[in-house]
Amino acid sequence: VDGMAVQEKVIPYESLREATTQGFVNALMDEDDSIIRSSFLYFEESDGTKSQSFSAAIYSKYMKEMGLEAVYPTNDEAMAFRYSGNPGEYENVSLVDVLDGTIPAEAFNGCIVLVGAYAKGMMDAYFVPVDRAEQMYGVEIHANVIQALLESRTLVTIPNLLDALIAAIIAMALAFVCDRLSVGKVVVVCLSVAMIKLALGLLLFRLGYSGNVLVVPIISVLIAIYYIAMHYYKARAAKLSIERAFSKYVAPQVVNEIAKDGTYELRLGGENRNIAVLFVDIRGFTPLSESLEPEQVVDILNGYLALTTESIFRHGGTLDKFVGDATMAVFNAPFDTEDYVYKAILTAWDIVQGGNRIEKEFLERYGKHVGFGVGVNCGPAVVGNVGCENRMDFTAIGDTVNTAARLEANAPRSTVYISGAVYEQVKDRITVEEVGEIPLKGKSKGVFVYSITGINNYNPDSEV
Repeated sequence: VDGMAVQEKVIPYESLREATTQGFVNALMDEDDSIIRSSFLYFEESDGTKSQSFSAAIYSKYMKEMGLEAVYPTNDEAMAFRYSGNPGEYENVSLVDVLDGTIPAEAFNGCIVLVGAYAKGMMDAYFVPVDRAEQMYGVEIHANVIQALLESRTLVTIPNLLDALIAAIIAMALAFVCDRLSVGKVVVVCLSVAMIKLALGLLLFRLGYSGNVLVVPIISVLIAIYYIAMHYYKARAAKLSIERAFSKYVAPQVVNEIAKDGTYELRLGGENRNIAVLFVDIRGFTPLSESLEPEQVVDILNGYLALTTESIFRHGGTLDKFVGDATMAVFNAPFDTEDYVYKAILTAWDIVQGGNRIEKEFLERYGKHVGFGVGVNCGPAVVGNVGCENRMDFTAIGDTVNTAARLEANAPRSTVYISGAVYEQVKDRITVEEVGEIPLKGKSKGVFVYSITGINNYNPDSEV
C-alpha cells in the first residue's frame, strides 16, 4: 500500500481557484504516536506531476516576491522540521476585526498572513512534540513549517540503518565492558551512556539532524537490568553452592547463617580456634559385622550414622567425617558458636540416649547389642581445609583432637567420657562420676577423666 498516493483532491470552487495558488494541506502524523514532526513538501499525482504542499507553496511564493531562490532541504516528498514556538505563541487576530477595520491592513505589511480555523471543536488541532499536553491548530503548524523553511530549521533524518548500526556497536561495547565490572559500575556506565546519547541527540537536533534518540538509552537500561539480574543469579548460585558444600558438614541453621552474606570461600589453609571435639564409635563393631549379613551390617551402620548426624546438627555442630563406624564432630568451627562446649555435651548425651533406644530395635531385629562410646574434649586446634584444590576436606588437627579420640577409645558402652577441661566449663550444668586420671596413648601425662551421668534441667524435645 502506498500511503503517499493521492486518491482524491478537494479543490476550491472555480473562481477562487483561478485567483489563487493551491497546495495540499494534509497533516503528516507519525504512525507510532500520531504526533506531527514532519511536513509534506509535495505530492506526486497519478499523472506524474508534483504538486506542492500548502506550506511549500507559500514559501516558494514568498521567496519569489523577495527575489530569492527557494531552497528545500531534501528532494523527498516530506521533511522533518523543528518548531519555532509552542501552541498559541504566534500572533493571532480575529478575522472579524480585520474585516470591520478594527485592525488596519497596514498591520500586516511585510508579513506572511495565514487564515484558518483557530478555535476548538473545528477538527483542525493536532499534538506536537513541543507540547504533549496541548494541541496546536493546523494553521499554526503551517506557520511553523514555513518559518522552518525560511530559517533552515529543517532536519536531516539519519537513516534507520545507520541508527541501528550505531546502536549495535554501542550495545556490543557495553556488553563487553559491563561483563568485567561490578554491579555498581555497570549501573554508572549504562546510565552515563544513556545520558550521553540523549545529550548527543539533542545537540544533533539543534544542528539539524533527526534520528532515533531512545534506542541506545533503552538498550543501555536493558543491559544494566541484564547484568543486575545476572549478578543476582550468580550470587544466588554462589549461595546455593555454599549451602551444598556445608550441608554435608554443619547444621541447617549454620548453613543459613553462612549463606546470608555469601562471603565464605572454600580454600586450602587453616586457623587456630578454640573448639570442642566429639568422637563416637560403635562398641564391638568388628565382631558384630562378622556375625551378620552385609545388608544387616549396613542397616545398623546407617541407623547409627543417622542418629549421630541428627544429634550433631541439632546442636549446631560441624560433622567432620565418618571413619568406618566412627564419627567425628567439631563445635565452634568453622564459625563461632555460642556455648559450644555445652552443646557438644548435649550432643554426646543425645547420642548415648538415642543409642539406647535403637539398641532395643536392633536387638529385636537381629538379636545383637549395639552400644556407643563417646569422648569429648575442648581446647585449641588448627581448623581448616586440607588436601588439594581439586579435593579438600574440612577438619580439625591438634592435641585437642587426639585427646578426644583417646577419650572415646577408653569410654565403655553407653558412656560419655569428658576431659577435665570440658568439666570445668560445664560443671554447673551436668552430673558426673570421677573416673580419675587415665593414661592416653601418645601422651606423656595422663588426663583426668569424668563420666557424665546426667544433664541438669535438660529436655531433649525442647532443644533446637
